[in-house]
Amino acid sequence: MGVLPRHLTKKTSQEKETQNVLRSLKKIIKQKLSVEEKINQITKLTAKELKVEACSFYIIRPGDVLELYATCGLDKKAVHETYLRIGEGLNGEVALTRKPLMVSNVWKHSGFVYKPETKELNLNSFAAVPVIHQDVLLGVLSIQKKEIHTFVEKEMDFLGVISMLISDLLLGVLKENTIKVASGRQHKKMDVVTLIQGLAIGKAYVHKRVVFENILSLDRHGEQKKLISAIRSVEEEISQKLLLPDITREQTDIFKTYLMFTRDKGWAKKINNAISSGLTAQASIQKVLNEITERMNMLSDPYIKERIHDFQDLANRIIRHLHGKQVASKKMPRNAILVAKSLGPVELLDYDLSKIKAIVLEEGSQTMHMTIVARSLNIPVVSGIKDISNSILNEDVLAVDATNGFLYINPSDEVLDDFDDRLKTYRRQQAQYLPLKHLPSETKDNVYVSLNINAGLPSDIVNTKSFSYDGIGLYRTELPFMSAQQLPDAKEQTQIYKKVFDEVGKKPVIFRTLDIGSDKILPYFENKKEENPAMGWRSIRITLDRRIILKTQLRAFIRAAAGRELKIMFPMITTIEELREAKKLFYLEIEREKLKSGVIPKVIKIGTMIEVPSLLFQLDELVQEVDFISIGTNDLAQFFYATDRGNPVIWDRYDVLSPVFLKALKKVSDACKKANIPCSICGEMASNTLGAFALIGIGFTNLSMNPAALGPVKGVVRTMEQAKTSLFIDKHLNDSVVSLRDLLKAYATDHGVLI
Repeated sequence: MGVLPRHLTKKTSQEKETQNVLRSLKKIIKQKLSVEEKINQITKLTAKELKVEACSFYIIRPGDVLELYATCGLDKKAVHETYLRIGEGLNGEVALTRKPLMVSNVWKHSGFVYKPETKELNLNSFAAVPVIHQDVLLGVLSIQKKEIHTFVEKEMDFLGVISMLISDLLLGVLKENTIKVASGRQHKKMDVVTLIQGLAIGKAYVHKRVVFENILSLDRHGEQKKLISAIRSVEEEISQKLLLPDITREQTDIFKTYLMFTRDKGWAKKINNAISSGLTAQASIQKVLNEITERMNMLSDPYIKERIHDFQDLANRIIRHLHGKQVASKKMPRNAILVAKSLGPVELLDYDLSKIKAIVLEEGSQTMHMTIVARSLNIPVVSGIKDISNSILNEDVLAVDATNGFLYINPSDEVLDDFDDRLKTYRRQQAQYLPLKHLPSETKDNVYVSLNINAGLPSDIVNTKSFSYDGIGLYRTELPFMSAQQLPDAKEQTQIYKKVFDEVGKKPVIFRTLDIGSDKILPYFENKKEENPAMGWRSIRITLDRRIILKTQLRAFIRAAAGRELKIMFPMITTIEELREAKKLFYLEIEREKLKSGVIPKVIKIGTMIEVPSLLFQLDELVQEVDFISIGTNDLAQFFYATDRGNPVIWDRYDVLSPVFLKALKKVSDACKKANIPCSICGEMASNTLGAFALIGIGFTNLSMNPAALGPVKGVVRTMEQAKTSLFIDKHLNDSVVSLRDLLKAYATDHGVLI
């Protein structure tokens, strides 16, 4: 199948015409002309081959504006004079959606916008494709025809090939502009999103994906052979990684998924079709990857979006084998800060990990595969910095504060000295924590504070064994659901939870039932569109409506416990009735297991999370229904203050260390003490040293935190006096201030608390 115009019907004539078109295109590209002149010639050739009256290219300009850059068929005076906003007109719609568009009669289309200066009054049919390079929109390529006409797949394929040629031509211009901008080397401080906490100073090492030079090929069969060979090499490469002696289960699962991708027939067919259209194997892979990326980016599902990085990783790996290039990790400095637009897990493992001090990404999240691998290696990771891989050069000095969420680029000597002092303090504190790791978590006035960890993968537990902890205060069960291709059955879940029991040994573990919805979406689950998903159909609301999901999970908990103590808690409980319904389902599963002669848990403890403020007014009834309570400060603070914690405009406007929020927490603690039931904190507040200090001061002696916070929080516990701190905080709980943060920090410093 070729990209030839419809008028060519015989196979031999198609092949002959394809060769001629490719030669013409190659000739244009090799000419010593400006980029604009080359694109003008390409539009002429495209118009001629597709037998259309107009072919035009609109380039994206700052401010999200499309400018008519080159044309064959429209009035030449309109070039550099005609502008469209993103979303305006049919070309603007293609730019907005990043999807091809075909319209047989533009005058009947509600989105059509007529620009008189172009003199396109007699043109009726329209087709266009976005011009994209590595997720960056460069412009729109469109064709127009006088007759009312429906453009077909062959014509659109041809446009796709031309769009790749134009993107390649523009890439050189973009590189020049990037180097000019980057060469200023200004000192910068940027806000970042912390994925894995830590501090690091080092030299930037920019991870670049392979840029291929040849777009077109006259040898279709040769390119297909190269593709098969490259895919086999990648399969062998990944298979070798599966044999590594220190490979983790998570890495094994990821590698096996990659092998499934390489053997996917649908993906291979699309690449082969692109090769048949006259593209090289490298360009064909990139074309198909662009299509998949754009399609996946249109979805709201974060899990599916995160798989884009896996596709990009795999595609780049195959392109690299086609190109004969390997990762140049030998050139990496010993104190490298790895910088990338995005990064796949296998790409990360290609590097010498002993040299990587931190990772800086443009795109990344907590549940992407690369982050899971980096977490197991204790490498700090930050993300959320637009165009970072193009604005940073190798050898730039970077200071990564993945604790407070900042990135310093080429910091001044003063900033570097200050950060270096902080890093030394951080390392000194880490050294101070080491002698504490096996000491009891007791305050100076002998109050024992139970320190537990939050976990969501068995590897989280394994990586914590170097520091003593009392148990798992929150085991998030949704991560295996999010990484699976379908809902895990009772048997699969039982194996997962059994492994958790085996890892913790005799230590207690609290399993939270499935907490999906909001920002945690399952790829195979019906997801309702909601204006406010964080306050919508999520968590216990979903599992009580879809009871088979909850019943299956409860069944797996019971079987995994197999005679051991089982502690489970229900999230997002808003009313006592919801809690009673969930408990009822649990005890029905207990009876079911008894009837099957199964082994039921030796001890059963049922609790709930307090994340919704309504429970603060039902505490007297609540403590009669549960064996323990755990407070999720993240969601509770969000709902308490009606503040979206994902909104950077307001996320720092309210403080969990405000008197009113501390009073609300103390109210729960006091109610639990009165009822003689345990109460813990499992939100981010417990992972922060000052937050933990305040929590202990208002009466909490059970904290659950990120594993990395164990040392710092134990340092707080062993250097503070609970009774005196409690008296100090009580005096200020009625203060009319936004926050007690500065006051608490000053008090802790004055009293030698290791904050």
